[in-house]
Amino acid sequence: MTLSRRRALQLAAATAALAAAGGYAMTRRPEDLVRSVLERHFGPLRMDETEIEALTAASIARRPWIEPPWKLAGAYATAYQTGLDGQAMEVLPEERAERLERFERHILGDAVQMTNIVLRTAPEEEVIFVGPSACLNPYATFEVA
Repeated sequence: MTLSRRRALQLAAATAALAAAGGYAMTRRPEDLVRSVLERHFGPLRMDETEIEALTAASIARRPWIEPPWKLAGAYATAYQTGLDGQAMEVLPEERAERLERFERHILGDAVQMTNIVLRTAPEEEVIFVGPSACLNPYATFEVA
């Protein structure tokens, strides 16, 4: 098989595009995956980066075994933002796909428990990280009986 000049240029361009996409995915942070998961289920969010970082840290501190490999998570967040998340999940090995799905479910549950995301009356209201306690009443006291 001979390699034509046109085919060599196409291969070089495809390789460069893949390298650029991979490099971009490696610069992603865990918070980018958390934000993309929340925005997929709740729509565009007004949430500060510090709030996202606090939610991510509290969620992982609560369940350290759900933490996905962050390179994989960064690539998945990039795939989601480009609209290719369905295809990306199909390509992943079954164990990795299940791990990402499990992480996504826990993040959604923690977002409901640790933020005011479901208490908002309008989508443009800001989402605030409340903390790892399930009670939003600042005057509540808990005593051990």
